[in-house]
Amino acid sequence: MRSGTRRTAASALVLLTTLTTLTTACTTDGPPDPRPTPPAASAQQQRQQPSATAAKERTQGARATAALATTAPEEDPAFVESGLERVRDGVHHRSPLTRGTSYTVSVVCAGTGTVTVVVDRTTLRPAVCDTVPVHHRVDHAPAQLPLSVTGAPGSTGMIAWRITSTTT
Repeated sequence: MRSGTRRTAASALVLLTTLTTLTTACTTDGPPDPRPTPPAASAQQQRQQPSATAAKERTQGARATAALATTAPEEDPAFVESGLERVRDGVHHRSPLTRGTSYTVSVVCAGTGTVTVVVDRTTLRPAVCDTVPVHHRVDHAPAQLPLSVTGAPGSTGMIAWRITSTTT
């Protein structure tokens, strides 16, 4: 009797599993989609895309930084601070300075499009992302100097900025 009960239970389990598989595999919510399914990107393609973007950003960042570098910051007594940001992120920074001192703010963009530079409520002319620096002198600086650089729609690349004290 026990072996008959086991066979019946096993048969019921097999039947239930088969019915469940057939029901879920053969059920659709409507007519089949006539469009072909796009092929999935290969793992290699997925890995190459971010690394290609990162490599391009490194190259543009190096170009932007080189356009501002006259000497190494540690060798330049006038150097105050600098930074490097993606155009899509922009620059939104407040630099602590010595109130009343004169400074030069330099900004360069490497990539495509233009960026708008605002230094302490003064909007400068749009800067083209062609690695040509834009310089702005700040006389009688405030204790905190706001710097904002925003990319125009569609602009891409890297922004380098640098603040140096200006001797008069």
